[in-house]
Amino acid sequence: MEVVFFLLDGCRQDKLEEANTPNIDELKENGTVVLKCKTVYPSLTAVGHMSILTGCYPEKTGIITHFYWDWNERKFYEIFSDEYCQAKTIFEILAEKRLSGGVYGAYFRRGAGDSFKKRILRKTAGFISEHMNFVMNFLVKHPNLYKKLRTRVVGAFDEFIRDYREGKHSFYYMMFNDTDKAGHRYGSDSKEYLEVIEKLDEKIGEFLNIAKKLGRKTAVVVSADHGHIPLRSKISIEKLDLSDAGYEMESVKYVSAAALIHYRGKRGDSIHAAVVSRHVQFWFEDEKRISIVADLLSQRKEFEDVRTRDQLGEYRLVNERTGDLALAVSNGYGFDFLPIGEKGDHGGLSMEEMYVPLIFGGEGVEAQILKEGRVVDIMPTILKLLEVDYPHVQGRSLL
Repeated sequence: MEVVFFLLDGCRQDKLEEANTPNIDELKENGTVVLKCKTVYPSLTAVGHMSILTGCYPEKTGIITHFYWDWNERKFYEIFSDEYCQAKTIFEILAEKRLSGGVYGAYFRRGAGDSFKKRILRKTAGFISEHMNFVMNFLVKHPNLYKKLRTRVVGAFDEFIRDYREGKHSFYYMMFNDTDKAGHRYGSDSKEYLEVIEKLDEKIGEFLNIAKKLGRKTAVVVSADHGHIPLRSKISIEKLDLSDAGYEMESVKYVSAAALIHYRGKRGDSIHAAVVSRHVQFWFEDEKRISIVADLLSQRKEFEDVRTRDQLGEYRLVNERTGDLALAVSNGYGFDFLPIGEKGDHGGLSMEEMYVPLIFGGEGVEAQILKEGRVVDIMPTILKLLEVDYPHVQGRSLL
C-alpha cells in the first residue's frame, strides 16, 4: 500500500471547485470529500505545513508563526523550518516502522528518506535563509532564479514520478507552490489563479494515468496548507505605530516576506513584533502594558481579532514561543512593505484563508461526503491507510 499526497500550497476550497479540474473531480467522485476543512491559525505556510505533517496544532508543534522572540538571547529566531518543530513528523514516525517517505517541492521534510546530496543542499539553503538575508531578499525579487534553485534543493514533479515508478517509498509528499505564488502575484480572484489550479490538475492526471498503468495499490490525498485572499488596499508600517501607548519604533528589519519591529518605551522597556503576511505577534517586556497596546490596536479598522496570549487558546496557538499579543489584518488589507503580497496574501482569519480542499481517493477509500474536518486530521488518516498506529496526535482519522 502506498499513499501519495498532493499539497496545493495556498489553494482556496471554493476556487478549486470553480476551476476546471477533471482529474481531481474523478478522485472526488469515487472518494471521500470533506466539505469544510479548516486549517490552523495563523494561516501561514510553515504553520500549516507542520500541523499537517504532525497531526498537531501550533500549541504542540511550536511553529506559531514564522518568527519568535527569545527573551533569554534577546533576538528573533526564524522558525520557517521543521528543525524547530516540537512534534514528530510523519516521516519520522514512518522511519521508526521501517517505512520510507519522500518529499518533493517542500522544505519541510524532517525524517524523509533524502539522499546525502539533498541533505547537504538543504542545510546550505537553511544557512543562507537564516544568516544571509540580502540573498533571500534578492531571490524574492527574482522568482525565476529562485524557482530553479529551489527545485535543486527540494526536488520536483519529475523526481516524484521517477521515484513512484521505482516504488521507492510508502508515502510521497508532493507540494506545488504555484497556487500560492499566483495568489500573491495576481490575487486569488484572478483568471491566472484558476489557470494554475487547472495546470496542477493536469499534473495530477499525469500521475493517475501512470498509477493505473502500474496497477499498484495507491491512495491519493489532495489538500492545502492555507487559502488566499485578494488585497483591496495596502497599509503602511505606520499603522503599527504605538507612540500613543508610549512606545517609539526603534528599528525595523525586513526579512524576505516579513518585518521584525523593535519598540522602546518611555520607561526603558521593550516590545518586539513579527509581521508575517497578514498576521502580527508582539512580545512584551512589561506585561502590564499589554492591555493598553491591545486597546490601541483594536481601535484601528485595519486590524481585527486583537487577542492577548490567554485568549488564543481557542485557536490552539498557546506555546512557550507564542507572543503576548496577536492580531490579524482585516479582510482586504495587506502591508505595502512586504514584497510577496502584490495582489493577494494570507495569514488572517477570513473564510478564503482558513478553509482548504480535502479529498481522499484511490485504494482503501470509500465514496462519502464528510461535513467537516481539519488539516490536523490528514496525517492520522494517512497513517491509518498505511496501517501505522501512532496515538500521539491531536487530529483523528477521517476514514
